[in-house]
Amino acid sequence: MAQSLNQIKMRIRSIENTEKVTSAMQMVSSSKLNRMDNILLLVEPYFKKTGSLLSSLTSGSQNLSSPFIGGRMKKENILLCVIASDAGLCGVYNNNIIRLADEFIAGHKAGKVKLVIIGKKGFNYFKKHSGVQVLNSYIGLNGKYSEQVAKEIINVLTNNYISQAADEVYVAYTHFQTALLHKPVVEKFLDLVVEIGKPRDYICDPGRERILEALIPRFVGMKFRLMLLEAFTSEHAARTISMKMATENAHDMLRSLTLLRNKVRQAKITEEMLEIISSAEALKG
Repeated sequence: MAQSLNQIKMRIRSIENTEKVTSAMQMVSSSKLNRMDNILLLVEPYFKKTGSLLSSLTSGSQNLSSPFIGGRMKKENILLCVIASDAGLCGVYNNNIIRLADEFIAGHKAGKVKLVIIGKKGFNYFKKHSGVQVLNSYIGLNGKYSEQVAKEIINVLTNNYISQAADEVYVAYTHFQTALLHKPVVEKFLDLVVEIGKPRDYICDPGRERILEALIPRFVGMKFRLMLLEAFTSEHAARTISMKMATENAHDMLRSLTLLRNKVRQAKITEEMLEIISSAEALKG
């Protein structure tokens, strides 16, 4: 009985330490989530306004010369950018995006899909994937947005498309809606599909074509930045939820073990009292 009680006490101490760690990680992830969410709230309206302006300008333009607009007849070579995380402990966040990327690759001819990977979890998985070439990998961001790295990735994706090394470019990332709702998606990045809006009578200086020439690359870059920010925000949201659940589970286990410890302790006291009473009765006899 004494050994059983000691084992229970050791389990309680172990779970208490785990609860402290998961609680601290929950607070850290929640702080990162708030920071990324604030950046996302600033970028999203700018992206939407730029897209609205682009739609209005393209509605009055004929034969746009931008290399980013207008699909190609041949669509064999595909470039897929997969945005996963560097660290774990974020539930099924990485599993979902990797599974979706796997399904996308399986839906194309063998050897026709090349990868650009963000995040150690995605890189470790796909480097063992036979028949899939990893062109570039970006590890160590840890869910922290870097403008320098974002520009580098945008250049890799756009250069592959413009040079016709890739006929289409897709991005597999986790679309962020709320802290509790985020969905893994594979979205087409290039060629650029512009929704044609209602023609507006703009006075353009130095000219509509010149403005579009500068605006379209900016819109393409902003589109990828938004995807990257949504993926990182979703990662921190997933980890916050995961650590919150782990903390609650640890608390429930502590409550159960504390009750079990009290029962074992009470049983031990009762056993000792019975032994004392039995000894006293034996001495009387």
